Amino acid sequence: MAVVTIRVPDGLKRKMHKVKSVNWSALLRDAIQARIELERRATARDWERVREAGVQADTIYKEIASKYGYIDFNSAETIRYWREVRSRGMSQTPQSR
Repeated sequence: MAVVTIRVPDGLKRKMHKVKSVNWSALLRDAIQARIELERRATARDWERVREAGVQADTIYKEIASKYGYIDFNSAETIRYWREVRSRGMSQTPQSR
């Protein structure tokens, strides 16, 4: 088992020493494990939201395409354009070039 050292104020250490019924190492291991699990679940939830957003975007695209027909739109081109606008201060839109 690996050793991890933490620093606590002297007063807190004295209070910990007075509470003899607590296994501080086990308590800290459990707290660290709980935090790792919390972070893992939060990350997993974010990826689930990304997947859901992708499904919603696809649904919206299909709905618009069925209503208006083929849509000639390249999102990568638009993103590149607006990044360039921000970095160089351009003022024309892609359609007016």
